[in-house]
Amino acid sequence: MDFHLYKRCLPVRIARRLLIALLAVGLASTASAQTIKLATIAPEGSSWMNDMRAGAAEILERTEGRVKFKFYGGGVMGNDKTVLKKMRIGQLHGGAFTSNALIDLQKDTQLYAMPMIFNNLAEVQFVRDRMDDRLRKLLEEAGYVNFGFAGGGFAHIMSIRPIANLDDLQGLKVWVPDGDIISYEAVKALGISPVIMPLTDVMTGLQTELIDTIMAPPAATIILQWNTKVSHITELPLSYIFAILAIQKKYFDRIQPNDQLVVREVMEKIYREFDTQGNKDDEEAYAALIDDGMRTVTPDQGQVAMWQKVVQESNRRLANEGMLDVALLNELECYVSAFRSGETAKDCSQ
Repeated sequence: MDFHLYKRCLPVRIARRLLIALLAVGLASTASAQTIKLATIAPEGSSWMNDMRAGAAEILERTEGRVKFKFYGGGVMGNDKTVLKKMRIGQLHGGAFTSNALIDLQKDTQLYAMPMIFNNLAEVQFVRDRMDDRLRKLLEEAGYVNFGFAGGGFAHIMSIRPIANLDDLQGLKVWVPDGDIISYEAVKALGISPVIMPLTDVMTGLQTELIDTIMAPPAATIILQWNTKVSHITELPLSYIFAILAIQKKYFDRIQPNDQLVVREVMEKIYREFDTQGNKDDEEAYAALIDDGMRTVTPDQGQVAMWQKVVQESNRRLANEGMLDVALLNELECYVSAFRSGETAKDCSQ
């Protein structure tokens, strides 16, 4: 080849090779990039969505674009059961689930949400300090990566009428979340026929009077605007409510190991903050409901002990039938008893 012709062609050849190299790098980067699609009932603009988006932005930056998150908020992907179905077919990779939906992920992780187990948040924290790691591990073994539990306070009875005893519940349309078998059986044990409805349909149910009584934590009630349809709250903690973010492990494992560590670090930090803030939010939300005109109702004397006895018998029966691990329920009850008696050094683990 003529030397001058070669010199003229050289830049073209270099450019061509550079383009091929860049394309190869781009394809490799695209192949390794993962977009995690998550669904939640939390509405856009809520603190949950804002914090999760901030966490996603940090992960995107620290993984140099290899891990992205796409959020579907406001329940647009349907209720918990629908989200799980979409996860199974690959349309979604994970979601934020409340405690009453955990039976479909790993049955024993609903342990903390058993009704009328705890009297206050101090008891909850004592038990969680000793059992959280085990329950998280059970979720991982079931195929769901998670980043810790975020407490949401206690569910309370809220209704259009004051409820101080079981007779007050007669004739009311009491809502129980779809799929929450334990709460359903507890309400039935008290002689009430509950109305089953997905979480995403509760507001419509209240508006159309299909239901008029709910059991929910104050903060969630305000966020979802259910408080606009009820007027009384009974001063009795029914069940501890918490949430988790679960991602299918088979999909999470496609992420590069170093990037997995980044995701876990960022999301676990966010969920620790959610957990800490959850207790504060619950107290502030309760006060806000009262300030906004909701009336408090004190249960009649003797009612609480009777309700606890009936409901705890229902809990035990369901555990014996295989709804959750009997040994874990025994351990939880042992720790609660130890806390109440001041035996805080007692080891109840099996």
